[in-house]
Amino acid sequence: MLVLLPAAPAPERSSFWAPGAAFSIRRADVEIGRIDLSGRPKRDGDGKIRLGDRDFDCRIHVTGRARLAYVPSRWLMSEGDVALHAAVWEGNRKFLVEGPDPLRLVGRGFVTTFAIERAAEAQPIGEIRWVRGRLLPKPSAQRIELETRIELPETLQVFLLWIAAQDEFRSSG
Repeated sequence: MLVLLPAAPAPERSSFWAPGAAFSIRRADVEIGRIDLSGRPKRDGDGKIRLGDRDFDCRIHVTGRARLAYVPSRWLMSEGDVALHAAVWEGNRKFLVEGPDPLRLVGRGFVTTFAIERAAEAQPIGEIRWVRGRLLPKPSAQRIELETRIELPETLQVFLLWIAAQDEFRSSG
């Protein structure tokens, strides 16, 4: 299971005019990376992911005109000039993750859960959920958890977490 915990945004990426958010990526209580979100939440969605010694750029590309009622967007994670993972926003908190075995993220509830499904069948293979922090019996911070029933590449898991975190960041701005 991968867990995102809130972290302090990088000072060079966050300001009053361009707010930012950051998350520590953890597996078994060990930090393995970081996600930094920046930009104006309603207009762009830049992100930087550090996973071990690898760095990834994440970007949301709007593929339609803003005056249209439906503006599809493509969410892309790349390493240098090589695109690793891509997803297309289908509207209403639904994303189609492209690849040889396409996946679909389907929002459930009000910003609380994403079901991860194979695109060919509507059977969940995992989920991303927001877990509220608590004080008792043992203090814990608010976090986002990704758990799957099948093995997914680590970069794909982090890409799915970026989509969930960026979706929340955009809806809160």
